[in-house]
Amino acid sequence: MKLLPFYRVDNIFIDAYFLKNVSKPHIRILLVRANLESREVGEKLEPMPLNQVIKLLEDGYIELKNLNEKRERLDSLDYLLSSLYNPGLYFRKREAEITLSSLLRIYDLAYKQVLKKLRDSSHVNLTFASILLFNDSILINDKEDQIYTALFKSESNFKEAILSSLSG
Repeated sequence: MKLLPFYRVDNIFIDAYFLKNVSKPHIRILLVRANLESREVGEKLEPMPLNQVIKLLEDGYIELKNLNEKRERLDSLDYLLSSLYNPGLYFRKREAEITLSSLLRIYDLAYKQVLKKLRDSSHVNLTFASILLFNDSILINDKEDQIYTALFKSESNFKEAILSSLSG
Protein backbone atom coordinates (compact mmCIF):
# COMPACT_ATOMS: atom_id res chain seq x y z
CA MET A 1 0.00 0.00 0.00
CA LYS A 2 1.20 3.52 -0.81
CA LEU A 3 1.15 6.33 1.70
CA LEU A 4 0.41 9.87 0.54
CA PRO A 5 2.26 12.66 2.40
CA PHE A 6 0.44 15.60 3.96
CA TYR A 7 1.77 18.60 5.84
CA ARG A 8 -0.22 19.06 9.03
CA VAL A 9 -0.84 22.43 10.64
CA ASP A 10 -3.25 22.13 13.58
CA ASN A 11 -6.19 20.21 12.10
CA ILE A 12 -5.41 21.10 8.47
CA PHE A 13 -3.73 18.54 6.19
CA ILE A 14 -2.19 19.78 2.92
CA ASP A 15 -1.37 17.35 0.12
CA ALA A 16 2.41 17.30 -0.26
CA TYR A 17 2.59 15.14 -3.37
CA PHE A 18 -0.13 15.79 -5.99
CA LEU A 19 -0.59 19.54 -5.45
CA LYS A 20 1.68 20.33 -8.40
CA ASN A 21 -0.37 18.10 -10.73
CA VAL A 22 -3.58 20.15 -10.59
CA SER A 23 -3.84 21.98 -13.92
CA LYS A 24 -5.92 24.90 -12.63
CA PRO A 25 -3.91 26.49 -9.81
CA HIS A 26 -6.94 28.16 -8.21
CA ILE A 27 -8.44 24.75 -7.30
CA ARG A 28 -5.32 23.50 -5.50
CA ILE A 29 -7.09 24.41 -2.28
CA LEU A 30 -9.29 21.37 -2.86
CA LEU A 31 -6.34 19.14 -1.91
CA VAL A 32 -6.44 20.42 1.66
CA ARG A 33 -8.19 18.24 4.23
CA ALA A 34 -9.39 18.58 7.81
CA ASN A 35 -8.93 15.90 10.45
CA LEU A 36 -7.23 13.16 8.45
CA GLU A 37 -6.24 9.98 10.24
CA SER A 38 -2.53 9.21 10.04
CA ARG A 39 -1.31 5.88 8.61
CA GLU A 40 2.20 4.50 9.00
CA VAL A 41 2.15 1.06 7.35
CA GLY A 42 3.08 1.09 3.67
CA GLU A 43 5.46 2.63 1.15
CA LYS A 44 5.74 6.36 1.72
CA LEU A 45 5.68 8.62 -1.34
CA GLU A 46 8.34 11.34 -1.25
CA PRO A 47 6.82 14.70 -0.20
CA MET A 48 7.58 18.01 -1.86
CA PRO A 49 9.49 20.47 0.32
CA LEU A 50 7.20 22.60 2.50
CA ASN A 51 8.35 25.85 0.84
CA GLN A 52 7.29 24.46 -2.57
CA VAL A 53 3.85 23.51 -1.21
CA ILE A 54 3.43 27.01 0.23
CA LYS A 55 4.51 28.56 -3.11
CA LEU A 56 2.00 26.40 -5.03
CA LEU A 57 -0.80 27.47 -2.68
CA GLU A 58 0.22 31.14 -2.94
CA ASP A 59 0.24 30.87 -6.75
CA GLY A 60 -3.22 29.30 -6.62
CA TYR A 61 -4.47 32.15 -4.44
CA ILE A 62 -3.01 34.76 -6.81
CA GLU A 63 -4.73 33.09 -9.77
CA LEU A 64 -8.00 33.01 -7.84
CA LYS A 65 -7.77 36.76 -7.21
CA ASN A 66 -7.01 37.34 -10.92
CA LEU A 67 -10.06 35.27 -11.88
CA ASN A 68 -12.22 37.40 -9.59
CA GLU A 69 -10.88 40.63 -11.12
CA LYS A 70 -11.53 39.42 -14.69
CA ARG A 71 -15.00 38.27 -13.72
CA GLU A 72 -15.80 41.65 -12.14
CA ARG A 73 -14.77 43.45 -15.34
CA LEU A 74 -17.00 41.16 -17.39
CA ASP A 75 -19.88 41.61 -14.93
CA SER A 76 -19.81 45.40 -15.31
CA LEU A 77 -19.93 45.05 -19.11
CA ASP A 78 -22.80 42.60 -18.70
CA TYR A 79 -24.81 45.16 -16.74
CA LEU A 80 -24.30 47.78 -19.44
CA LEU A 81 -25.47 45.41 -22.15
CA SER A 82 -28.26 43.80 -20.11
CA SER A 83 -31.00 45.74 -21.90
CA LEU A 84 -30.07 43.90 -25.11
CA TYR A 85 -30.43 40.45 -23.52
CA ASN A 86 -33.32 38.09 -23.56
CA PRO A 87 -34.48 38.46 -19.91
CA GLY A 88 -34.81 34.69 -19.34
CA LEU A 89 -31.33 34.04 -20.70
CA TYR A 90 -29.95 36.94 -18.68
CA PHE A 91 -31.41 35.62 -15.41
CA ARG A 92 -30.15 32.06 -16.05
CA LYS A 93 -26.71 33.50 -16.70
CA ARG A 94 -26.86 35.57 -13.51
CA GLU A 95 -27.86 32.45 -11.53
CA ALA A 96 -24.79 30.59 -12.82
CA GLU A 97 -22.61 33.60 -11.98
CA ILE A 98 -23.97 33.74 -8.43
CA THR A 99 -23.12 30.06 -7.97
CA LEU A 100 -19.61 30.63 -9.35
CA SER A 101 -19.18 33.73 -7.20
CA SER A 102 -20.15 31.78 -4.08
CA LEU A 103 -17.73 28.99 -4.94
CA LEU A 104 -14.86 31.41 -5.58
CA ARG A 105 -15.62 33.15 -2.28
CA ILE A 106 -15.38 29.81 -0.45
CA TYR A 107 -12.03 29.13 -2.15
CA ASP A 108 -10.86 32.62 -1.17
CA LEU A 109 -11.74 32.08 2.51
CA ALA A 110 -10.11 28.64 2.52
CA TYR A 111 -6.90 29.97 0.96
CA LYS A 112 -6.73 32.81 3.49
CA GLN A 113 -7.21 30.43 6.42
CA VAL A 114 -4.66 27.85 5.22
CA LEU A 115 -2.00 30.40 4.25
CA LYS A 116 -2.46 32.26 7.56
CA LYS A 117 -2.03 29.04 9.54
CA LEU A 118 1.08 28.15 7.53
CA ARG A 119 2.62 31.60 8.14
CA ASP A 120 1.67 31.76 11.83
CA SER A 121 2.67 28.21 12.75
CA SER A 122 6.13 27.51 14.08
CA HIS A 123 5.72 23.76 13.70
CA VAL A 124 4.45 21.84 10.67
CA ASN A 125 4.31 18.04 10.89
CA LEU A 126 4.57 15.53 8.07
CA THR A 127 1.95 12.79 8.21
CA PHE A 128 0.73 10.14 5.79
CA ALA A 129 -2.57 8.66 4.61
CA SER A 130 -3.11 5.55 2.53
CA ILE A 131 -4.02 6.02 -1.13
CA LEU A 132 -5.48 3.37 -3.40
CA LEU A 133 -7.12 3.24 -6.84
CA PHE A 134 -10.23 1.05 -6.93
CA ASN A 135 -12.63 0.96 -9.92
CA ASP A 136 -11.68 4.48 -11.12
CA SER A 137 -12.16 5.82 -7.59
CA ILE A 138 -9.40 7.17 -5.40
CA LEU A 139 -9.55 5.91 -1.83
CA ILE A 140 -7.87 7.90 0.91
CA ASN A 141 -7.65 5.85 4.11
CA ASP A 142 -10.02 3.25 2.59
CA LYS A 143 -12.80 5.77 1.85
CA GLU A 144 -13.61 7.21 -1.56
CA ASP A 145 -12.40 10.77 -1.80
CA GLN A 146 -14.71 12.69 -4.13
CA ILE A 147 -12.19 15.45 -4.91
CA TYR A 148 -9.32 13.14 -5.80
CA THR A 149 -11.70 10.92 -7.78
CA ALA A 150 -13.16 13.87 -9.72
CA LEU A 151 -9.67 15.21 -10.51
CA PHE A 152 -8.55 11.70 -11.51
CA LYS A 153 -11.43 11.46 -13.98
CA SER A 154 -11.19 15.01 -15.37
CA GLU A 155 -7.50 15.99 -15.40
CA SER A 156 -5.00 14.00 -17.44
CA ASN A 157 -1.92 15.29 -15.53
CA PHE A 158 -3.47 14.36 -12.21
CA LYS A 159 -4.49 10.94 -13.51
CA GLU A 160 -1.01 10.23 -14.90
CA ALA A 161 0.59 11.29 -11.60
CA ILE A 162 -1.66 9.00 -9.58
CA LEU A 163 -1.19 6.04 -11.91
CA SER A 164 2.56 6.58 -11.94
CA SER A 165 2.85 6.86 -8.17
CA LEU A 166 0.68 3.83 -7.49
CA SER A 167 2.38 1.60 -10.06
CA GLY A 168 5.96 2.26 -8.95
